[in-house]
Amino acid sequence: MAVVDKFEREHKQPKTQPTHVVCHWSVLRGDNGITSLLQFDTRGSEVREKPEKQSQTLQLTRESARELFEILKSEFKF
Repeated sequence: MAVVDKFEREHKQPKTQPTHVVCHWSVLRGDNGITSLLQFDTRGSEVREKPEKQSQTLQLTRESARELFEILKSEFKF
């Protein structure tokens, strides 16, 4: 698990991953009801020994979520 503080672009050609999974998301809210963390979890694919075992977790703060939003707008032309 990791809290993402910042995104930095890497100038390399990534490979397409052969495994596809569902990404689950959840919200951690502070006492004031405002979102403080957005969490994304993936679980093992159907071909793994324990397919439902949590695999990766990323947590975004408000600031890193905003940064990701700007990256998505730019790269996917939203």
